[in-house]
Parts: sequence; C-alpha cells; structure tokens
Amino acid sequence: MKKYSSLLTAVLASACSLAFASDITVYGVVDSYVQVYNGGNGTVVDIGSGGKGGSRWGIKGTEDLGNGIKVFFRLENGFLLDDGTNTPAGNGNGWAFQRESVLGLTSNSWGTFSFGRQYTLNFGGIAQFDAFACSLGSTINNFMSPAPYLPSTHIPGINGASGVDNLTRRDNSFIYESPSLGGLKLSAMVSLGEQTKLNEETSNKLGNSYAAQAVYRKGAFGIGFTYTYQNMAGKAPNDFQTINAHESLYNVGASYDFGFTKLYGNFVFRDGSKALDRNANPNIAVYSVSTKTPLAGGYLLNGLAFLRNNTTDHANAWNVSARYDYPLSKRTTIYGGAAYMHNGANVNYTINGGGGSSSAPATKVGKSPWTTFIGLNHNF
Repeated sequence: MKKYSSLLTAVLASACSLAFASDITVYGVVDSYVQVYNGGNGTVVDIGSGGKGGSRWGIKGTEDLGNGIKVFFRLENGFLLDDGTNTPAGNGNGWAFQRESVLGLTSNSWGTFSFGRQYTLNFGGIAQFDAFACSLGSTINNFMSPAPYLPSTHIPGINGASGVDNLTRRDNSFIYESPSLGGLKLSAMVSLGEQTKLNEETSNKLGNSYAAQAVYRKGAFGIGFTYTYQNMAGKAPNDFQTINAHESLYNVGASYDFGFTKLYGNFVFRDGSKALDRNANPNIAVYSVSTKTPLAGGYLLNGLAFLRNNTTDHANAWNVSARYDYPLSKRTTIYGGAAYMHNGANVNYTINGGGGSSSAPATKVGKSPWTTFIGLNHNF
C-alpha cells in the first residue's frame, strides 16, 4: 500500500509541477470617479470609470526556456465600473480580451518579438512623454480621438481611435523591440488589415499600418521619435475614415527630471495631404507640455496642449488641466482635479479619460467644456 501511495504522490507532484511551470499572475485595476461636467448644453453630475487608469482585469505569464530566452503572454479585458459592461460597451466584435491579447519571446541578447492585439507605437510614443500617461486630465489625450465637425463629418484625432483608423491598439500586429543599446531602444511594428476590396477581392495592403520608433534614455533625460504610416482605404462603407487612402503621423517627445519636478513635452503632426476629403482628414499639429511635481506625499500634475488645424478654418482648440494624486497605500490612490477646453467654432473636442474610460458627456460644436472630478483607483 505504501508503494502505491508513494507512486500516487510522485504522479501528483509531477502534474502540479507541469501545471505551474509558467509564472502566472492575475492582475487588474478598479477605478471610478465623480465629475461635474459642462459641455455647453448644461451642467451634469455623473459617475465615470477609468479616470487615473482604465478599469481592467488580466492574466499574464512567463516561462523560462533557457539560454536567456523567455516566452510570455498577456490577456487583458477592460470594463466600466459604473455599469458593469465590457469596454467598449455594446461592441459587436465578440472580444474576450479587448485591451490586449499578446504572445511573444524575449531575450536580453536579441530583444523582444510579440504578436496579437497590441498597443501601437504611436500611442506608446505619446503616452510615455505625458505626465498623465494619457489618463483623465491629460491635455494631449483630449486630442487623441475624432471630433465631429460641421457639416456632419469628422476631424480625426492624432491617435485615430475609430474603425480602421484605430491607433491605440491594432489587431493582427507584430512588434520587435531591440535590447537597450547604450540607452537607445529601437522598435518596429506591422499591423495587417486583412480586409477585402470593394469588389470582394482579398487585399494584402488595405488597412495595413507600419511604424518605427527610437527612444533614448540617459539618467534624467529621455527623448523619442515615432513614425506611423497607414493605408486606411478599407471596405467599411459606414466608416468615415475609409475615404483616406494613405496617411502619415510623426511624433517627437522628450522629458527631463529636474528633481523638484519632471517636465514632459510632445509634438505630433498628422499628415492627411493625400486624403480625398481634406476637411475630414486635414493636416493637424498638436503641441503639449506637462509636469509631474512631488507635493505633500503625492504628485501634482499640470498640462497644457494646443491643436492647430492647418486645413480647416475655425477648427483649432486648446486646453489646460491640473490633477493631484495621493497614495493611500501602495495599491490605492485618491485623485482629483479640473480641466478646461476651448474649441474653435467648427469643432467639439471633449475632456475624456484614457483608453477604456467612460465616454464624456456630449459637448456642443464650438462650445468650451469644463470639468471638476474626484476619484479612487485600486490596483490588484
């Protein structure tokens, strides 16, 4: 009997060893805030989700393959805490993991290669040189998504965020990131559109995007450059962005930590000169500065951004903001702030949270929205 008991124990131990060969972690963020918002059509009080960070849960893991090589994965889904729905609410894509679904290999010698649904280099290039990391209160974040424009068309944002022009995350993507080369990291990304032409023929070009990035960090200083090219003429008749055949985006960001405060700067230029409809896809330039200052045990964040539309009249905008983050513990932070947006007569950019946050209340075209907010963020 002891013999069989010992054999059973060995088998169970072996099975457990195999089951937990990978280092698996369940993690997430739960975030909610209350705001007083005025978009030019009355003041409202509402509850939002994803202020300091989008509410989410995920599973990630790594396995050491030996010789300095590891395999890793991330599966992450977002949700709105205020109503319990997945983000984006009511999507028809059947996402199980809307935020990320990534599998890859990494090595200290040759870098990292990953594929799946991933964050774009364009979004990462902007977010890492913004004190708010493109969350609620970020002034450059308010120019990321499209804004309605008279008459009944749209002006795209510097990060797309609509249909084939979604540059926050892209499906069917491949990313390579080099190891640090004396502080310099080089990255390249290809996203396959996998679309069909209007005549139903398959295409190896429509909807594709390509990007390259270089980021250098040394001590208190950091600087980065990102270039993105996309072919957006995909088969999506109800998507206003399909009228644009080709488009390029350029981003330069920098930061410097002075000790008493950290200064960030960002410049983004979206070139729509090859678009068929220039009002719907104009040349847009965005300039932003932000700071992160240690204060009374927390951090004071300030931002200022200006958008210039070089194609369409009366379509410029600027906004300012301030937010204070105070950690109640290593995992929980209370935050609060205020923001103001000034729109030109033909646009209605709004004050939003980051990706995966609740949508802001409606803003009238040509009106100047403002908000004050207070929220709580918990990481697990």
